[in-house]
Amino acid sequence: MDATQRTILFLIADTGAGHRSAANAIRNAIRLISQQEQAEWLAHHSSETVLASVQARSAGATTELPPPPPTYRIEIVDVFEEYSRFPLREAVKLYGPTIRYNPRLYGEVFRRSNREKVVGTINSIGTPLIFNGLLRLLTTVQPDIIVSIHPMLNFITVRVLRELGLKIPFITVVTDLVSLHYSWFTPNVDACIVPTEQAKQLYLQRGLDHKRVHMLGMPIDPAFATPVDRKQVLQQKLGLKPDLPVVLLVGGGDGAGGLLAAVRAISQAHLPVQLLVVTGRNKRLYASLQRMRAKLHVPAQIFGFVQNMPEMMHASDVIVTKAGPGTISEALACHLPIVLSGYVPGQEEGNIGYVVDSGVGMLALNPRILVDSLRHLLRPGSPELLRCLENAQRISRPGASFDIAHCLLGFLPARGEQSIWVSGNWQHQRRRMTGRLRSAMHIRRPLRQGTLPVRFLRRSVIRRFPLLKPRTRDLSQHLPQSVDQNH
Repeated sequence: MDATQRTILFLIADTGAGHRSAANAIRNAIRLISQQEQAEWLAHHSSETVLASVQARSAGATTELPPPPPTYRIEIVDVFEEYSRFPLREAVKLYGPTIRYNPRLYGEVFRRSNREKVVGTINSIGTPLIFNGLLRLLTTVQPDIIVSIHPMLNFITVRVLRELGLKIPFITVVTDLVSLHYSWFTPNVDACIVPTEQAKQLYLQRGLDHKRVHMLGMPIDPAFATPVDRKQVLQQKLGLKPDLPVVLLVGGGDGAGGLLAAVRAISQAHLPVQLLVVTGRNKRLYASLQRMRAKLHVPAQIFGFVQNMPEMMHASDVIVTKAGPGTISEALACHLPIVLSGYVPGQEEGNIGYVVDSGVGMLALNPRILVDSLRHLLRPGSPELLRCLENAQRISRPGASFDIAHCLLGFLPARGEQSIWVSGNWQHQRRRMTGRLRSAMHIRRPLRQGTLPVRFLRRSVIRRFPLLKPRTRDLSQHLPQSVDQNH
């Protein structure tokens, strides 16, 4: 193991685009910090300094060159998809279809499960389906720090670390603004990073250590913290008309949030605006909007998944989106007034109050209210628009990813210290482990899809089924002779 390299493991679940986006944002911030550290070290220790240090050492002098800053190996892992077992792996995949086709059901499940006893029961049921996989993940990656960006992974990670007997820093990064599920806050974590004051108060109400909570904001891409061109330049770059207000409609990573109805309502009202519509990964919605684009009564550009969201937000005058925490935080970083057109029940309900009470936007759950809200905001000299701009600038945290990255790096071993995985403590713990834990850590090679273990196929009961015999014969041709003799 490289003594100058530190490994950071992010635990996520792709139950939506938000968790991976948050992990990517922190990862990008760490990379930028690392690049700056390396550049500063090289600037202070030129080639002449390095050469002089080497010559002094060869002459027997004690002059030592300070060690270079560490490099960072970053792993982002969807734990449920890659390391859990049936039926837990499949159950987690129901999140996306549920919020899209039956959001009320999801809201009811969220509320009923948001209790201590229910969370305890869920963890008791789910732990056997993910414990061994998570144990293999940790002992394979051997992280110097573990960061959870999903509430369902917190309790089980604490338990696995307890079984390992290693003091690896474990930090949770909360990616919901206000409506936080009970499972977000877990005792025995080294730090809990929250995005808002409301989230911090919920943490404190649980009676957890107040010294371990850090209100640092919502992790968004570092690009939102970097300077961009003036609005007029960005609008020209995007092919927009300079004399029309720009409305940005965003449906999130999955393209949800009533985009189609919103576009139709704005078109039918003949609002004096131009549209930038981002459908995310929803290819069907993208195709539908492209087909109806020529019939719209307002200029519109339709996009799928985009990589230049900071430019699009800075080029716009208002954003219409569902109440996703990531998009809200990005819009605030760009000082963009927000019109909320939808929300996920339970999980995103608190975000509505956060936007409205902070004076950075308004709620418009039906097309008529949406059109009225846009008219109100975009009329010349609108005081509401100016108020939203000022409030957004006041509460935004565009550099949150850098603040979170610095916090995480502070938990890594000091420069020059050994990783815990090469220490005698880890070797001692391995010798003390039970056979069950050692077996759980063993990484088994997965079977090829469509095949069965040879030992299983050679059992006499299987030979009775003629449909399986061709498969058995085909496999036998590729077996070593010694295997045949042993069975």
